[in-house]
Amino acid sequence: MKRKHIARKIFAMTIAATMCMGLSPAGSVLAASDQMVSYTAVQADPTQPTTQEPATTQADTNTKDDKDTQSETVTLNIDNENQYDGMEKPYAQGYVPINANGSVRIVFPILSEGELRGNTLRAALDLGDAQTAPFVFKNYEKDIRLQTVKVNANTKEVSAYVADFTVELKGKRTNGSYPVILKVTAKDTKGNAVEQEFTTYVTISDGIDPDATTEAVAEPVAEELPTFAPKVMVKSYKYSKSEIQPGDEVKADIVLLNTSKENTVKNMTIAVTADTESFTLLSQSDSVYIEKLAPQEEKTITFSYRINAKTAAGQYDLELAMDYADGEGNTYSTSGKAKITVQQSSEMQFDDLSFPSEVVVADVVEAKVQAMNLGRSKIYNVRAEIAADGLKPQGTIFIGDMEAGTAATGSTQVSVSSLSGSKLYGNTEGTVTYYYEDESGKEYTEEVTFTTTIKSPFSDQKEETTPDNTNQWWVIMAVVIGCIAVAAGVIIVRKIHLKKQDEEDTE
Repeated sequence: MKRKHIARKIFAMTIAATMCMGLSPAGSVLAASDQMVSYTAVQADPTQPTTQEPATTQADTNTKDDKDTQSETVTLNIDNENQYDGMEKPYAQGYVPINANGSVRIVFPILSEGELRGNTLRAALDLGDAQTAPFVFKNYEKDIRLQTVKVNANTKEVSAYVADFTVELKGKRTNGSYPVILKVTAKDTKGNAVEQEFTTYVTISDGIDPDATTEAVAEPVAEELPTFAPKVMVKSYKYSKSEIQPGDEVKADIVLLNTSKENTVKNMTIAVTADTESFTLLSQSDSVYIEKLAPQEEKTITFSYRINAKTAAGQYDLELAMDYADGEGNTYSTSGKAKITVQQSSEMQFDDLSFPSEVVVADVVEAKVQAMNLGRSKIYNVRAEIAADGLKPQGTIFIGDMEAGTAATGSTQVSVSSLSGSKLYGNTEGTVTYYYEDESGKEYTEEVTFTTTIKSPFSDQKEETTPDNTNQWWVIMAVVIGCIAVAAGVIIVRKIHLKKQDEEDTE
């Protein structure tokens, strides 16, 4: 036991000497079998310019051997230059995690030289040996999203992955300096694995003096009560238009609710994403910052979008990614959705009714219609009904469902009868009523008129008529005169012949 105390004391003195020399204990290099760590010690004198040189380890040597054969990979580094929320000074000036009220807050601000898939990495703490470390061991692992945060007392903004953990300390803990390793895993945009580790040191000064010779006193184990994270949810949402169609510009008002009855949510950021092929963001930013949200408090955030012209009818999601902290500095991530329904306008065109201009009583003729779907969405149950005095269709003309950009025809047989009024035959005017439905089930109606003539079944028999020959009277007169002349000639010849015969008889 005494040897262990002496070793701890030597280790603590080494760390103290390192800090006195102007070096940050956070700048130590962690050497592993196949993984290298991170960042080097930097000079603590703020009057001198700070420089940063990567530490060389065996992993670096192995990497250099394959440098010419490997493609460029994503590199993660600690942001040494800036002071983040929860830090008393930047890493370059000797940052040490804050130890207060039985817990320690550890902040790892990570910068990425390259893009990560989903702008997200997975961070997990390795607290060391559970028997000797002063920490209460839990599952300290969570997803960290890339976010824009204010640093250096809100004088500057940086895009970084901020791994912020609050670790509970054991009631019985020994003074000293303890390493905490952050293990980071992610994938780049090509699917390549990115793995890296970062180390910082937590100094315990309010615990048991390792050199003390007091007898160990068994402390009763306090029962750990479960703690519940405050939950933020999407309570409701509404849009500036009741019917949203391609080409519209809409404003989405989304109501967030802190469901906790005790905990206040702080330092909250909300990022919205949507299908970029269907929606164009009109707001200046896709993120919103909320300083705090009291228990049971609601907050409305607003985003504006334009619906692209080629967006198909259907329901889409506006996805919200929310990161926030509770009053003790514990950080949480959650998500929510606001659904948006896009309706395509229906555009149908119908040709004139194909029907004879004249029909005869007792005939059965065909009536035909043609429809064209000129919209971008499917149309359902297209049909037509004919109504006219003297015409009796056998049924509704049913065309059916029509895809966008298609044409279709339908027909029915129509029986012809006489008109219902005092006049049995003549012109009759009728209507063709078209019905169809869009994808939401809404029904549309269009009506057009047509005209036809109903004729008697005997109208085709021709009446006898005397031809009008008034223009040829001279021909008639010539024939009459010719007939009279012939008759007179016959009479004269006959009289001459009779007279001659009488004279012969008298001789």
